[in-house]
Amino acid sequence: MLAGQCANKKLSLIIKLITKIYSMLNPQWLATFITLVETGSFTRTAGLRFMTQPGVSQQLKKLEQSCGTALVVRLGKGIELTEQGRQVYEYALAQQQREEQLFDSLKFDAPYEGRCVIACSGALAQRIYPSLLMLQRQHPGLTIQLEVAPHRSIFQGISQSTIDLGISTQQPDEDNFSYQQAGTEPLALMLPANINGNSDIISKLMSLGLIQHPDASHYLNLYFSHCGDHALSDCDPAIFRQSGRINQLSQILLPVSKGLGFTVLPSSTLKHFADAAEVKQYEAPNSVSEPLYFVTSRHRQLAARYDVVKAALIAVLND
Repeated sequence: MLAGQCANKKLSLIIKLITKIYSMLNPQWLATFITLVETGSFTRTAGLRFMTQPGVSQQLKKLEQSCGTALVVRLGKGIELTEQGRQVYEYALAQQQREEQLFDSLKFDAPYEGRCVIACSGALAQRIYPSLLMLQRQHPGLTIQLEVAPHRSIFQGISQSTIDLGISTQQPDEDNFSYQQAGTEPLALMLPANINGNSDIISKLMSLGLIQHPDASHYLNLYFSHCGDHALSDCDPAIFRQSGRINQLSQILLPVSKGLGFTVLPSSTLKHFADAAEVKQYEAPNSVSEPLYFVTSRHRQLAARYDVVKAALIAVLND
């Protein structure tokens, strides 16, 4: 019984201490502390915060006094966080994020101000990022945050409210998401440039082998089914041997350019490849593309600035 009372008393004191600490922490001290942790340097922190180095040390000292504990251990010119320092750092980051969310919410109906968090595939990011940067230059009050992520991560992020707007070729059968047609993603069968003509394409692909990547099987089946080439549409993509595999988008066309294989990718990737002259797109009877959708949470209304962003993206994705 006595032990239980002591434990409860100790817990009560800890709660009071935490409440006291959180109510006393100066936001400027916390911002300086975040910079210090992320740079590991008093000198760099002073420069980034437009302070003197003694000023940084003074703010750290005041923060430690308010917390009643040491937050860092000085190691020469660097630092190491104590356990208490790690907790204060995580708290400071959370406070900073809540502040950003508050400011974003206050600018909810301002079409040219606030942060926009968008997610899409790597190939699509190459295609749309220049236009997003141009939009940000036109409207400096906008902050564009573009995340490259696979489809499952995009939908997970939207569900968890860490992503506001996703762009995807997929539409999961769930009631939590809302979809809007955004444009198309043209696909291309990529071959080494020295492959001549369209005759006997199956033999040529068999000889080359497939450069595998995370979306290769999906793209291959879609392309073969809709390209209008009877030889390809009657072919099972599984028959092709794998002559290589890579999951870095910017490098997938490299083995193709060296004559080491073929693959299927969004056609826009060729524009961003350094040795584009060494790769060519197969001339099929029909063009093949995937529909692209804006994906948002069904239960959340996006700020007015997203209408501006979506308008800019629609122009790019339908070009």
